Amino acid sequence: MKIVNGQNAYQGIFVERKKEQQDAITFTEEQKTASVNRVKRAACDSFTVSEEAKSFIKGEKKEFIEYTRFYQDDKIAQSKEPFWKQTGSQYLVFSEKLYHSGFFDSMSDKKAREAEAILSTITKGMDSLSNAQYLTGKGPSGVSGKGYTLPNSYEARMELESSTAALQLFGEKFIEDEGLRKEFQGLVDDYYAHNMEVLEEYGNPVEKMAWAVKRFYNSSESTVHTKAEEQQYGEDLAEIFEKLRKNPSDKSVIWKQIQNTMLDYAANKEDGQEKRDQILSGAGDSFKRMEECWSFASITHTN
Repeated sequence: MKIVNGQNAYQGIFVERKKEQQDAITFTEEQKTASVNRVKRAACDSFTVSEEAKSFIKGEKKEFIEYTRFYQDDKIAQSKEPFWKQTGSQYLVFSEKLYHSGFFDSMSDKKAREAEAILSTITKGMDSLSNAQYLTGKGPSGVSGKGYTLPNSYEARMELESSTAALQLFGEKFIEDEGLRKEFQGLVDDYYAHNMEVLEEYGNPVEKMAWAVKRFYNSSESTVHTKAEEQQYGEDLAEIFEKLRKNPSDKSVIWKQIQNTMLDYAANKEDGQEKRDQILSGAGDSFKRMEECWSFASITHTN
């Protein structure tokens, strides 16, 4: 296990099972070192970091990087909730809970990793956003290895509502023990609260610049929303994703409703179809992540 703030940090079912296997065998010190290095390399290889992301991090000014790292460390030090400790890899919080509760015990290595991969896919959008926002240096980079593009605020809120409903569905589909399922759903609530806090601090720089330009030229075209409008937008999305959770087979109709809800919120009332098409095209990465997030819905079992 990795050490964070003097404590062991959970790194996923693959690393934990390898550690269990190692603990059951007597190794020489040389063999232990070689084995641990292999596990670390395998864990690192399970994530991809795009060349674009690498260039971005290398190109940032040193003082900005140091500030964001300090900020994240301060958040971790002050917060007792687990999602700050794993804010770039939040699926590990759910995986750790399931691991210690015996959820993976009856599964083969392959099935256990598949189950954990579902959790990783579900939280990918919010993990990637946090990874970029706080420069955690961990977490998935985007869709199928593609470099991560920062979403607009309305896209990010949509991904949060999507992943929260998908996590609820995961618990309902795969967790048979009622007590564990209830605890898992409690973690989903914590996940939502954590990421709402992240979104309060989040701002896409391109989006902010566009707002500033619109205000300068014609304030009536500004798409800045009130808190009440933001809350209503989130509630509207949550209601639609609840429909998707209850009836994944009706996804084509529901995804259209999600698109229209986002477009109605993101576009001005005066905007025509061309503008709406531009907004929808710009949200392409978010929709790909969400569709990938819900791809597990047709799976009937993980054992």
